[in-house]
Amino acid sequence: MIQLRRDVCLAALLVTACSGPSWRDAVPADWPYSLDVQPVSANNGMVVSTNRYASVVGVGVLESGGNAVDAAVATAFALAVVNPEAGNIGGGGFMVLRLVDGTTAALDFREKAPAAASRDMYLNESGELTDGSRVGHRAVGVPGSVAGLWEAHQRYGSLSWSDLLAPAVALADGFTLTDRAARSLNYYDEALTQFPRTSEIFLQGGAALSIGDTLIQTDLANTLRRIQEQGRVDFYEGETARLIVEEMRANRGIITAQDLAAYQPAWRNPMEFTYRGHQIIAMPPSSSGGVTLALMAKILEGYDLSEIPWHSPRMIHLMAEAWKRAYADRNEYLGDPDFITVQIDTMVSDEYGAERRAGISLDRATPSAEWLPGWDRIHRWRTPRTFQ
Repeated sequence: MIQLRRDVCLAALLVTACSGPSWRDAVPADWPYSLDVQPVSANNGMVVSTNRYASVVGVGVLESGGNAVDAAVATAFALAVVNPEAGNIGGGGFMVLRLVDGTTAALDFREKAPAAASRDMYLNESGELTDGSRVGHRAVGVPGSVAGLWEAHQRYGSLSWSDLLAPAVALADGFTLTDRAARSLNYYDEALTQFPRTSEIFLQGGAALSIGDTLIQTDLANTLRRIQEQGRVDFYEGETARLIVEEMRANRGIITAQDLAAYQPAWRNPMEFTYRGHQIIAMPPSSSGGVTLALMAKILEGYDLSEIPWHSPRMIHLMAEAWKRAYADRNEYLGDPDFITVQIDTMVSDEYGAERRAGISLDRATPSAEWLPGWDRIHRWRTPRTFQ
């Protein structure tokens, strides 16, 4: 995916400071995966995603002379087909770039709230929270994926847009389910029955598909063909936009033609921080990932993790305590920089990391009731800076 999970990023960051084979001792006896898979390395490029089909698409783009953005665009559209619960074109995302000359860039194409959204739209008449923020047509924001990938390609892509979408179109016409995809459909089979058209596509006779079955997504293939031919215009102003609005009107959704036509991704300044001499480039808000990762790293920087056995109780304890504090601050202080000032400099400073680290006991876990945001008493250290 374009943005990595924060915990995976942190693990990758910290492994440079850790050594020793003792991690094997902590692996459960019934662990279903091989411990002897060799790391994959490459000299000229690599594509990593949640699905082999999509990764192969990206590698094919690189082998055809495309650059990293070309590969990301093709991989993302392929994921929209083979990993529909996460990589679909009805969502949004982030992209962090570092060019060969050292130039960095960050593209925010996260979903946006429709103009008709309101503070209490997910409450019932009694003021109680409903499931409307998770299920149904009002749960979705104005999608940003197509616009974001189009924008990245327009600025940095080298191969033709049509060629990059061709593999996704072919996959939507039908692909053989692998283990992960089949398990996902089985996991969500009950939820998939709530909407007739969804059930018709992803289930057969009310039952989820199995490994080796062919998943055909004709409507998605047709949509991708229109995007392949017309670019972002189709999705936000053309036939696909019309179909989205029609679906919204028929099911009490609030996304309008005006919402779609007005959507624009935002180029933002990447945030950068260091961890024990390593320079990290990350996504700024509206993503919470970069800031949270930086705060975790600043808290943990005070411990020499290379002296602690990998995945030992002591290491897990320190990482968990750092995560507790970072996520408490994330939930309290981060938001969309188009609407609030996010005090990034304070949250990723060495001083604040030391302040948060000071509350960690090496002998006991912090009780849940004490996982509180922490900068209010020290917020005068830095001048707030808003990422745009």
